[in-house]
Amino acid sequence: MGIDMRISLDTNVWIFGIVGDDEFCQRILDHLSQFKVIVPDQVRRELNRNLSEKLMKRFYQFTEQPNVQLNYDDVPDIYITMFESKGLKKGDAIIGGFAEWKKIDTIVSDNRDFLRGLSAGHSFDVMSPQEFCEKFNL
Repeated sequence: MGIDMRISLDTNVWIFGIVGDDEFCQRILDHLSQFKVIVPDQVRRELNRNLSEKLMKRFYQFTEQPNVQLNYDDVPDIYITMFESKGLKKGDAIIGGFAEWKKIDTIVSDNRDFLRGLSAGHSFDVMSPQEFCEKFNL
């Protein structure tokens, strides 16, 4: 637990936390300093498509924390294909593939496809924001 744990937040967690629509997502963003947060470029691109310029500035403020890292590496196709074969759409397969490739410990997501479809056969846990907050007493 703590800073040694590598987590990745799915796009919806960032959006709901930044916009203030979900108390658990907000709690996670308020406690990012407790974890090593890796943000795949796919998530950054999805946020850019869905948030206003003002809210994107807020996102980038979170990424200025020393333990939050934006990662622009292209995910190797083999990882993307692995997650597409599990039924994930392209964007979700990229995020899942990224987590597998970069040895992420936990993806926090409200995405039903992640929560339902990734029950086994990968190296990371998938938790809802509420489960994550409860597990780490946030």
